[in-house]
Amino acid sequence: MSNDLQTAFNKAKINLMSRADSAFFTTVCFSLKHAWDNTCKTAWVDGINMRINPDFFMSLHPEERVFLLIHESMHVAFLHMDRLQSRDLPKWNVAADHVINLMLIARGFKMPKIGLADRQYIDLSTEQVYALLPAQDKAQVDMDIQSCDTPPEELKSAIQDILIRASIQSKIQGDKPGTIPGEIEVFLNGLLNPKLPWQRILQKFVQALFKNDYTFRKPNRRYFPEHYLPSLFGEKLMDLAIAVDISGSVSDADFHHFVSEVASIFKMMKPDKITLIKFESRITSVDTIKNMTDLRNIKFKGRGGTCIEPVIDWANANKPKLLLVFSDGYFNFMGAVTKVNTLWLIHENDRFQAPFGKVINYEMGETINA
Repeated sequence: MSNDLQTAFNKAKINLMSRADSAFFTTVCFSLKHAWDNTCKTAWVDGINMRINPDFFMSLHPEERVFLLIHESMHVAFLHMDRLQSRDLPKWNVAADHVINLMLIARGFKMPKIGLADRQYIDLSTEQVYALLPAQDKAQVDMDIQSCDTPPEELKSAIQDILIRASIQSKIQGDKPGTIPGEIEVFLNGLLNPKLPWQRILQKFVQALFKNDYTFRKPNRRYFPEHYLPSLFGEKLMDLAIAVDISGSVSDADFHHFVSEVASIFKMMKPDKITLIKFESRITSVDTIKNMTDLRNIKFKGRGGTCIEPVIDWANANKPKLLLVFSDGYFNFMGAVTKVNTLWLIHENDRFQAPFGKVINYEMGETINA
C-alpha cells in the first residue's frame, strides 16, 4: 500500500471525526473492518467489512472520500442487508443508494458525480423507493451491498451492537438532536425500549458499549505520531457505580427491590466490584461491594429530599465506566451534566426525561431469575 493512499485514507477519517455532530457516523464507520479491494469497481460493505477500490478512492476529491466512507457505513446503519429479505438485490441496492445519498447531501456532504440522488425520492424509505423503481440490470448496478459469511441472526446482532454504541457515543459527545437519521432513531427506540425485563435491556446496552469500541486512550500506533487515530479494543466492565435513591419519595418496598436488582446486576455482569452510592439531598454513603455478603450488610436509611447533583459531581470526579441510577426520577437536574456513560433505571414515572444518558422505565416486579 502506497504512503499516499494510506495518508489520503487517514485524512478522510480525520475529516469525518472533525465534523460537528459526527459521533454517530464516525462510530459506525470505525466499527467496520476496512481493507482495499482491487476487484470491486468502487466500494462495498457487508455489515462487518468495508472494502474500497484504491484507484477509485484516490480519484475522488477529499470531501468525496469522506462521503464514500459514510455512504458505505450508512448501508450498515440502515440495516440494508437484513431488510433486503426476498427482494431483488440490484433494485434494492439502487433504492438504498438514493435514500442514503439524498440524506447525506441534505447534511452538507459532497457526493461523487457517479452517485444516485433523484430528488423525487426525498423523505421516502428504501422500501418506498424500491416500489417505485423499474427492474434494474445487475450488470449496470454498482453493487455495494454484499452478502456476508456470518449467519444472518449473528450479523443482525452485531449491527445492532454497532448502532447502540453509535447512539450512545452521539449522546455522550453532545451531538444535536436529529443527528441520527429518523428511520434509524425509530429502530433504536424499538430496540432499546421494548417490553422486556429491564435487565435484558441493560445487558444489551452494556455489551454494545464495552464489547468492541474505539478509544483514543489507546491510539493506533501504526499511524502514530503522524496521525492520532483510535484503536479497536475489547474491555471488561471493571468499574461499575450504582446510585440508589433513598429519599422520602422512595418506600421501604422500593429499597428492598433496589437491593434485589443490584444483586441481579452482580450475578449477571460479574464486575470485579460495584461502588454503591446512596443519595437523597446529598450522598449519604459510598460503599465498595465485592460479593453478595457485602451487599447483604448494606443498610438503607434515608427519607430526605432528592438532589441528583452530588451524584453527578461524584461521577465527574471518579469517572466510573458506567453509572446506573435507581430512582423514581422525581428531582430536577439543575444543570448537572456528565460524560460518564449513564443509565437511568426509573420506576413508576414515565414522564422522566434526562438531558444525557439512556433512560429505562420499568415497573416494580419486572425481574428475572439470575
